[in-house]
Amino acid sequence: MLKLKNLLTEAPSDDLAKVFKKGGGVSKGRAELAKVIGQPKVQALLNAGEDDGDPDDDKFPYTETPVKVIDLLPTQNQIGFDQSVMNLLTDEYGSLQSFLDGNADVGGPIVTYAGKYIIDGHHRWSQVFAANPFASMDALDIAEKPGFSHTDMLKAVHGAIAADIGKVPAANPKGVNLLKGVDLNLIQSRVMDNFESYPAVEKTWMDNSPVYAGRKKIELTNPGDVATAIHTNLELMIKRKFAKGAPGRKDMPQSDSGGKPKDRLDQLAKGAINVSEPFGEGKSLKERFQKIANIKKSK
Repeated sequence: MLKLKNLLTEAPSDDLAKVFKKGGGVSKGRAELAKVIGQPKVQALLNAGEDDGDPDDDKFPYTETPVKVIDLLPTQNQIGFDQSVMNLLTDEYGSLQSFLDGNADVGGPIVTYAGKYIIDGHHRWSQVFAANPFASMDALDIAEKPGFSHTDMLKAVHGAIAADIGKVPAANPKGVNLLKGVDLNLIQSRVMDNFESYPAVEKTWMDNSPVYAGRKKIELTNPGDVATAIHTNLELMIKRKFAKGAPGRKDMPQSDSGGKPKDRLDQLAKGAINVSEPFGEGKSLKERFQKIANIKKSK
């Protein structure tokens, strides 16, 4: 009975307060969430945003809208070369032409906050930037909320994913970290190797000459010019740096893991995910464990 009593009196709200502490680091918040999400009482409270006593504190509306690639700021400090630039050299997804046209199709919208911060979709964003920094791409843009920073939003999206699948997924970057700089020789080598295998990709680049190399356009006469354009665009991306408090790739939300990003954002939009104080106890949680207590008493 003592164990059940502790279950009823322990405060899962304390666990969520640690995870979603305003201004707290994303890495620490994610680690706290991963540690407690397996507990039914925490899972129930995380899904009780509409029962926490404040009908509006957990509502984060969003819109689907085109955004300028150059206006966005990364919120992670690692972007892998192999998951980004390589697509420009193989055109694996048939998207290169749309990048160079200026209306990038990356297979679905990325997730942004306040029209500025990338929440999920860094590798798709970076490959568009490397091809054409002045292109636009579709985003699910979460409206800015007073007192809520980009790091707070990263943790909120982590919460929406964990509330859905009961775990906190992670992923690591592959290849050289673009945000630390990429040697021109490496890009030249990859361009030459891949254009030999994918001549249609080389033709796509050449047919779209001139292309952006930073803020100016250059004529393409050979594969070396393509490497120069990509390298110059990456240098422009690096100069913009990344947002304050940006964690590594493994601590970033994976909004498409085990579900659809839009479904997770819909839950945040209606206030179903309990990521802001007051966390309350949540009706579903209280009733669930009270029912257990009544059963124990009757035996």
